[in-house]
Amino acid sequence: MSDVKAQTIKPMQVMIRGRVEASRNHEGTRFTRITTPAADAYSRPQVVEIRSRTPLGPKGDEVTVLAQLGGFTRKAFEFKNKDTGEIEKVIPVDMTLDAVE
Repeated sequence: MSDVKAQTIKPMQVMIRGRVEASRNHEGTRFTRITTPAADAYSRPQVVEIRSRTPLGPKGDEVTVLAQLGGFTRKAFEFKNKDTGEIEKVIPVDMTLDAVE
């Protein structure tokens, strides 16, 4: 992984800092789950998963990773709005994070 401090964040990139909770390898792609610090004593920590070609760090390590934000739509579904009785269409969006390597 390259030195994050020397890089400039470009559009659709995010800086993620947190602790490596787990990682797995699937068909040559590494998936690393990172838990970020909570914003305050009353908030929950955020959990993200970053795809990469190489390991981002061992379990328990604090890491800082520059990642490219992406996303895709999933299959649309319909539901009935309880307030209006109308049928509404929802198109779920999944976001992805790929380490900038």
